[in-house]
Amino acid sequence: MKVLVSCGTKFHSDHYGYQLQKRDSLYKLITSHPAFAYNRVPINREKILFLPPIFTLSFIFNKLLGKLYFFKSSLEWLLAVVYDWMASWCVGNPDISISWAWASLKTIRAVKSKGGIAIVEECGSCNKHQEQLLSEEYQRLNLDYKSKTFAKIITRELKECQEADYILCPSEYVANSLRKQGIADNKFIVIPYGVELDLFSPQSKKDDIFRVIFVGTVGVRKGLIYLFQALENLQLDNFECLIIGRVEPQFESIFTQYQKYFKYIPRVEHSQLKYYYSNSSVFVLPSLDEGMALVQLEAMACGLPVICTFNSGGDAVIKDDEDGFIIPIRDSQAIKEKIEYFYQNHQQLNRMSDNALKKAKKFTWDNYGTRLETTLKELLVKKYEF
Repeated sequence: MKVLVSCGTKFHSDHYGYQLQKRDSLYKLITSHPAFAYNRVPINREKILFLPPIFTLSFIFNKLLGKLYFFKSSLEWLLAVVYDWMASWCVGNPDISISWAWASLKTIRAVKSKGGIAIVEECGSCNKHQEQLLSEEYQRLNLDYKSKTFAKIITRELKECQEADYILCPSEYVANSLRKQGIADNKFIVIPYGVELDLFSPQSKKDDIFRVIFVGTVGVRKGLIYLFQALENLQLDNFECLIIGRVEPQFESIFTQYQKYFKYIPRVEHSQLKYYYSNSSVFVLPSLDEGMALVQLEAMACGLPVICTFNSGGDAVIKDDEDGFIIPIRDSQAIKEKIEYFYQNHQQLNRMSDNALKKAKKFTWDNYGTRLETTLKELLVKKYEF
């Protein structure tokens, strides 16, 4: 089996490539990620085709212009189109390709023209669905919403899903967001991502404080207003909430309004997060929209049960009342009740903590690689049966 992986930046394409390489199935990996930064896993460099690192242009403009970088979405669409055009000339003759959404249309066509199976990787929910959800939320919060998604990205993404043979998703939430746009149900493959257990494992807790922790971008999309409202109504002794992550400019007024209810750290090195997870009791992720937030698995690998929304992609790994709770979006009362439940029921907290750790150990990148390889082989068998 010869599998092509194509990703303009990095995301988790390196994990894909490495897992396929270990199983002698990696045909080629194409990327525009800078070669010096593509070093998280030991992929054979002869298998990687490094195209010009064009996406660094967006990074540079973001650094230089900040809030003035108003053309970010349109530029990133253009860069994705250019990358896709370059990659499409380099596909060779794979049996199967996995290429990242909205940078894949010509690659999909090139692979299919040579008789290969084309899979598009959807890391997050459908852009059209996301736009509708966020527009509604900004209106609810009386914030000015400026679309972050260029219209042509939305059109291109749906066109790719229509032309690809299959769509690889990390959660049912992602698949459902595309089903709502009329994409055929038989196209979806759902395989949850993995966690790096060499980076995340339980560490000693330094105190007896019952601590709720959130890690991620502090903004509207993460649904943090509903966690803040829950904190405002909690009256617990020996309790605190820790928020780790960069605050988005549009969210600063709301953040400031509720800041007295939590402790805040702007940034923690990825390698150090395990100490903050392990010094906490429960992880909370009230997101309105995620593909599958890896912070959930990271926290579970450190022994934390999770309170999350279905829209966080938590449906992929978390079973309600076993290793956490899955709650509706925009429900501060549910967040408050679940935090109080854990606070008042130490036996259940310990039970779900143990279960969370056990569950995380099942969601390694090695296990992901096994599921991916098995699925791809089944697709090839199915193809040649007809």
